[in-house]
Amino acid sequence: MAQRPSLIAPHDDWRLDFTLVDELPEDSVIGRNFIGHAIAGLFAAAALLALAWTSYDLWAASQGIKDWDARIGGASGDLKEVERLQRDYVLATDQLDEIHEMMNNPIALTVLLAEIGRTLPKIVSLDMIESYDGEIVFRGTLEASSEQASRLIGNYVKGLEDNPVIGPYFDDIKLSGLERFDDEEGLSFEFTMAPKTEDEDA
Repeated sequence: MAQRPSLIAPHDDWRLDFTLVDELPEDSVIGRNFIGHAIAGLFAAAALLALAWTSYDLWAASQGIKDWDARIGGASGDLKEVERLQRDYVLATDQLDEIHEMMNNPIALTVLLAEIGRTLPKIVSLDMIESYDGEIVFRGTLEASSEQASRLIGNYVKGLEDNPVIGPYFDDIKLSGLERFDDEEGLSFEFTMAPKTEDEDA
């Protein structure tokens, strides 16, 4: 009868393998966790770069606005000075035009002013002389009672038409404005002298 084989006695180095395969670390060169972290890091870096670029762009735009505001503020003073010079130039040009018109009148301006000053009543004061639309306009004031003042200046203006020095050179001399003072006796007046044209002189 054959002998039953004897069981092999257990070896001292032998043990049961209780290793959990699913929980063991990956044995690949680059693990999945590393790749995931690397991709997340790239997205984070890209977001930081975009934020930094946007912040720089906003800062550059604000600096540009400040620079242009400073330039505009500095130029506004120059602009006001140019506008002031333009006003002065227009005023000076108008004055020169008036002088030119007066100088080209049939009677010399110096002769006209000398005769006006000689014949002007003592209580009459001339404040302004100007040329307007080819006519010479005199403005002034007269201190007297309203009735006396209006009669005096009216007679004076009529007398200029008969004046031998002034009359022959003017086609029309008229009282063009008369205004009484509110608080005191007297009035302001204006009379206009229209020179004769060259056709009328011929």
